[in-house]
Amino acid sequence: MFKASKLIKNLIFLLLFIPSVSAHAEGQSLAEPQKPGQSQEIQSPSQEIPSLQQKQKISFFNSQNFNFKEKRIFSLDTAYLLSGLKNNGWGFGLGYEQLVLPFLSIKSDFSHVTIFPTSYDLTITTVGISLNAFYYPLNKGLNFLYVGFGCRTDFLMYSGDDVPSDHKKDSLIRLAPKIGWKQSIYDYVLVDIYYSYRFSVFSSDLPDSVADIKSNGNGFGVKLKFNLQKIFKAVFTR
Repeated sequence: MFKASKLIKNLIFLLLFIPSVSAHAEGQSLAEPQKPGQSQEIQSPSQEIPSLQQKQKISFFNSQNFNFKEKRIFSLDTAYLLSGLKNNGWGFGLGYEQLVLPFLSIKSDFSHVTIFPTSYDLTITTVGISLNAFYYPLNKGLNFLYVGFGCRTDFLMYSGDDVPSDHKKDSLIRLAPKIGWKQSIYDYVLVDIYYSYRFSVFSSDLPDSVADIKSNGNGFGVKLKFNLQKIFKAVFTR
């Protein structure tokens, strides 16, 4: 009787032990083989999050810590719209800048502004084109400190009752050295803080309603630009 009860206990032990051993062996076969002397470390998903966040933190404040070198920028310049709104009108400007050497870029601009002076029965339409060369001493692409020199030509057309019959259009050519600081914000918006000195090399006798808008001399401002190239890429590649 004693031997029978001992035999039953041994059978129950084997039935419980063998499945656990086989399950443990199958679990090891599904894992990656380990090399002798090498311990397997399980990397939690939380350890991958900092690297992902680090790639996304290209912002106004820490962009110098990244290899962030813009080589070309196609932008919408809001300064012409603001200039038109200040003079009871509207406007827009487009610019394209290309890095041709590690420190040197070429930039061209196109603008169109229509204004309606309050003191005159007059509509003034301007079309402007410019060509500039900029030097970036910090070698950060088209970002941060720059100095340059440019030439701009504006074509002006007038309409309304206060326009003389023999004076319906003008032209203006100006040169301007320039210094400024351009900064990207989250890769889509550019802030351009600049100072320039403008002087005319060719100009017509501009009406009083235009002379204050197209004046020469010191020019200081802050331009907000939208990087259309990056915006289009983000929208159409999704």
